[in-house]
Amino acid sequence: MSAIFDDGEAARGEVQLTLDAMLIYEDLSTGLRAKRVLEHAARLLSTAPNFKLAIWRFDLLREACWRKTAMNEASVAVIGVVSAHGRKDLPKVAMGWLKQWLKRRSDESRALIVSFDDTSRDSASAAQTISWLQKEARARDVAVLPHFGDASRREGGLSMDRAENSASGKTAVLADIRRLTEQHSDWGINE
Repeated sequence: MSAIFDDGEAARGEVQLTLDAMLIYEDLSTGLRAKRVLEHAARLLSTAPNFKLAIWRFDLLREACWRKTAMNEASVAVIGVVSAHGRKDLPKVAMGWLKQWLKRRSDESRALIVSFDDTSRDSASAAQTISWLQKEARARDVAVLPHFGDASRREGGLSMDRAENSASGKTAVLADIRRLTEQHSDWGINE
């Protein structure tokens, strides 16, 4: 199911950058947290983008027809968010789906934000999932950004440099995401 996130900048006559993004999540609270993280990141950029989102809950990926539809919608995404509680491993179907998304060829830089509950920061399952995703992503030059936060409250504190306001804003946004990965290898927004 696709959605457009628009923060109202176009109404003020500003040129809008649209980024394709995908969001897969465990349940309502993790889905809301992932949406807030994406919204907050957008507000930090000088050229606030609109996001064309492909949004899917883990359990829907169990059905082959939905899994295929989700991959088709997310195939153009340059930013991905996977959000779970992190107290246990991601479902195998979600891991397989993420591996397939990571394998997709792209001429554009891509980033994957992995968002877990703050209480799972030191859990073995969160560490293993992040490690596995970083390994899979490294071979495909995809930045993986770990994020730990509370699913029940508004989040803030993302440390991201401002993108230059230019025609190449999409590249600048992704360059900022990549720079953030290099600066904050164990990134958590509450640090």
